[in-house]
Amino acid sequence: MSTHTITIIGGGASGTLLAVQLARQARAPFTVHLVEQHGPPGRGVAYGTLTPAHRLNVPANKMGAYPDQPGHFHEWLLQNGHTFAPDAFVPRQLYAEYLQAQLQAAMESGAIQIELVHDEAIDIEVEQVQATSQQDPSLRGAGLSAHEAIPNKALVILASGRRLASDAVVLAFGNFLPPQPSFLSPQAAAAPKYFGNPWQPDLAARIGPHDRVLMLGMGLTAVDTLLSLQAQPHSGPLFAISTHGWWPAAHELGHSYPDFSTELAGLTSLPAMLPVLRRHLRAAAAQGSNWRAVIDSLRPSTQALWQQLPLAEKRRFMRHLRRLWDVSRHRMPQECAAALDAMHASQLHSLQGRVTAIEMAGSEFSVSYRSRGQLHSLRVDAVINCMGSESNYSRLPSRLVQNLLTRQLIQPDALAQGLEAAPDGALGSRLYTLGTALKGVLWESTAMPEIRAQAHDLAALLLKSLS
Repeated sequence: MSTHTITIIGGGASGTLLAVQLARQARAPFTVHLVEQHGPPGRGVAYGTLTPAHRLNVPANKMGAYPDQPGHFHEWLLQNGHTFAPDAFVPRQLYAEYLQAQLQAAMESGAIQIELVHDEAIDIEVEQVQATSQQDPSLRGAGLSAHEAIPNKALVILASGRRLASDAVVLAFGNFLPPQPSFLSPQAAAAPKYFGNPWQPDLAARIGPHDRVLMLGMGLTAVDTLLSLQAQPHSGPLFAISTHGWWPAAHELGHSYPDFSTELAGLTSLPAMLPVLRRHLRAAAAQGSNWRAVIDSLRPSTQALWQQLPLAEKRRFMRHLRRLWDVSRHRMPQECAAALDAMHASQLHSLQGRVTAIEMAGSEFSVSYRSRGQLHSLRVDAVINCMGSESNYSRLPSRLVQNLLTRQLIQPDALAQGLEAAPDGALGSRLYTLGTALKGVLWESTAMPEIRAQAHDLAALLLKSLS
């Protein structure tokens, strides 16, 4: 019987899909440990919501879990009694159910043994160790005798004290909590109605229906937060602030544009790339198409275009174009845009500016921000941090991440967007990653079309390493 073992740390979408792909591609039995400390697998931050108003940002017929079956999710919906159209933006909680169903099918297939481990991984040792009856009883449970040497194994150390001997370890981290802003006073950060986790399930219920609420950030997380408040319902004034004052663009389906990435291949500067892009934006408008289709036509080649840019050009993009790209590329469904329009007409105020301080004034938050050269102030009852996932791994409070940094088994990438890794996810000896941790390397690495492809390819790479 094979004693090969792969440990996946993180049971969100990327970790779950990797386990499924390992089962689909396996040609011999082995064991997969899927370690997730927060609830059932398949949910994570992205799909853990139970609010029906929180929708996928990609049509159902493009959200299949498998690269060669983009319509698989929509087929699953129909098979399970749902009547959504192929281009519908369905509630995200249904996608969590879909991922869990794929994992359950993989476990029942018997191709490999998948063990769900509800625990926290706190460290990894990549070295030759000895298993003894006193030190590592759990290693014998992996099929190893009490005094057998484990050559070239990685040991995943769990908070419970259990150790998982692994031929390979995959860091499938997903999203982390937003960074804590430097302008937030210690008293404000400790206040009951400062919410550093915008994804906590009971957030909206902990805010009074008439409270004045400020969202820090105007991305898709802020959109979700507003929809949660609307569902309560909430009647108090709502504020959202970001540096540019831009909300994500809304989807407009039905447009197409031919791939023109060959014109960008080999260009190594933004000044060389931008005129080409602008020319095609004008052409799309002239042809009755849409700028969204131009952006989408680059989707299959975005990773290659990103990798051909020198580091200095990537940094220039991050400084000057990142937010414009984000609101153009990561769009919201029309239903969400309509809800925001209605809220703007009644209670939502969008602010452009930079927050300079948030302090407590009694039980209220006193917010200072600068906009167009002028200093402004605002009093609110609640503040929600919607600034997006922290991507600088050196700042993360995770015990595992800090231990791996100390051991120099991982390091942040040069843009502080994820981890320094090979494009295929290899981090070093027996360590791999996929999904959000590869954003600095691949840029396009957070949405399902990219994650499902990475899960497929990384599974093939891992299985080759076991043979």
